[in-house]
Amino acid sequence: MNDVIEYLVDGNSGLAPGSVSGTVIVAGVCSAGEVGKGYLLGKRSDLQSLLGVGPLVDRLRDTFAAGGQEPIVIAVPVTGLPGGYIGEVKHTGVGPEATTTGLGSQNADAVVQIVVAGSLGTATYKLSLDGGQTWDNPTATPANGQITLGDSGAVLTLDAGEHVKDDKYAVTVRGPIGPVEKIGNGPELTVTGTVKAAATLVLRITGAGSRNVGTYQLSEDGGDNWGVIRTIPVDGAIPVSSSGVTINVPDEAMVVGTEYRCRLNAPVPSISAVMSALEKPLELFDVESILIVGPSDSVDWAACGAKADELWNQHRPTYFKTEFRLPHDGEDMNDWAAAWKAEKAKYAHRFVMNVVAFGEVSDATGLRKLRNWSGLQMGRVLSLPVHRATGRVRDGGISQGILPEGWNEAVQFVLESAGAVTAKTYAGLTSPYWGDSRTLAEPTSDFQFEEVLRTVFKAVRLSRIAALSGMYDEAGDPAAEGSAAGLEYLKGEIENALESMVAAKPTELAAYIVTIPPGQDIVNNGVGVEIELIGIPIIRKIKLFLSYTYAGSKVDPRLAEVA
Repeated sequence: MNDVIEYLVDGNSGLAPGSVSGTVIVAGVCSAGEVGKGYLLGKRSDLQSLLGVGPLVDRLRDTFAAGGQEPIVIAVPVTGLPGGYIGEVKHTGVGPEATTTGLGSQNADAVVQIVVAGSLGTATYKLSLDGGQTWDNPTATPANGQITLGDSGAVLTLDAGEHVKDDKYAVTVRGPIGPVEKIGNGPELTVTGTVKAAATLVLRITGAGSRNVGTYQLSEDGGDNWGVIRTIPVDGAIPVSSSGVTINVPDEAMVVGTEYRCRLNAPVPSISAVMSALEKPLELFDVESILIVGPSDSVDWAACGAKADELWNQHRPTYFKTEFRLPHDGEDMNDWAAAWKAEKAKYAHRFVMNVVAFGEVSDATGLRKLRNWSGLQMGRVLSLPVHRATGRVRDGGISQGILPEGWNEAVQFVLESAGAVTAKTYAGLTSPYWGDSRTLAEPTSDFQFEEVLRTVFKAVRLSRIAALSGMYDEAGDPAAEGSAAGLEYLKGEIENALESMVAAKPTELAAYIVTIPPGQDIVNNGVGVEIELIGIPIIRKIKLFLSYTYAGSKVDPRLAEVA
């Protein structure tokens, strides 16, 4: 039928779809919520009612605090394990080394000392679980070298060889509830329960007396903030609901001024539990990056790298951000930095990051707790365009955080140079600032910095979606000048997508060059498109050269200008 026929010509508006910049997943352990479910959260979300308490909630608070005005985060709860740990073996002597295995379930400051020299099965040893204050009777070393360290859950395995008299092997083992340190003359007390969130508990006796008479104050952040003065309950049980534990006061006269300190280790996820929990959210949501909350090592990084490669092969470039553990009891900053360097030496990947910066963090709850700063770093990233470094001084310091004692420029430089995400201080400025946002890439990689990764990933996504519009289009006749309409359309679509990054305010790309090399066998090989992204350089070092001269002298540059 002859008539006026309408057709919609779609796709010519100039839109450049495909970017997922600023959309992230944060996965970790919390006390509420459904494991493996993605919770879409904004700054006004009620985190406690949705997710309870725990490491995930702490990092989300940090992310929103530093994330600017419109951060959007997908939170994924993960099943947790008790947060105990077994420290590194400290060997004093010249004999064979030793290793540890097991699970930190109870506190111990274990020391194994060789009493009679010899090989395994012949040499004897004695064991102390309190740092050398008391010792068990000497006994023969097992033939397999495995020494059970009391009820701590840890096993020390001596290497084969000739063991030397008086050699010592010290190991710190901590359960989820650390040892209770008493400062003063009062009776002992205990802390029991299942730890839901990290805390440094301090119970201060403010009024002498036994149960229902004496009074106390409680701090959950190491004494920075205190609760109101309360009477010791009749049953002696003081619940700490935010952490899931109970302080048990004996039915004895408490001494005014005595303080009791106890560090709670937060529950931790296994990497297999994390990957299982991420399956459904990653089916539903496409994100720029994924933050995994909790201490990680090279084994965990390898799993993240494998998943990042898998997502890349699915045309979904995504990078992972992880955390390193806090220092163990008795471990100084040098030992802790050496432990990180040892893990880094085992693995490298350009799509995986590890945040080592840590310290006390003040959040909206009013508490100031010790934790990793990955949430603060993720929040800063969410507030910035893809090309901008998180350490830009003009964007301000890390106002919520205080770096720990012992953190200095040498520690920061060594860790950052090896690929860690660190924080630093500048003489003349008060707050700590972010250093380079490093990835765990090899030193030969172009993708050693997060801002480069973000910029390229955004360009990849935009270019791919734009290029899809040319699929199954007629290429035209490349041999005839001006007749390759399909190729020109493809080139134009990709350029239009990348132009959105150049025209952004602030500019995310300095420029780009899109080239379709001539002479291609399109029928058999498809079309190859070369895309060169010209990024915006970052000022990472400034050198000031100052000289001094006297006014009116022959070298006064002002007089030279007059002459």
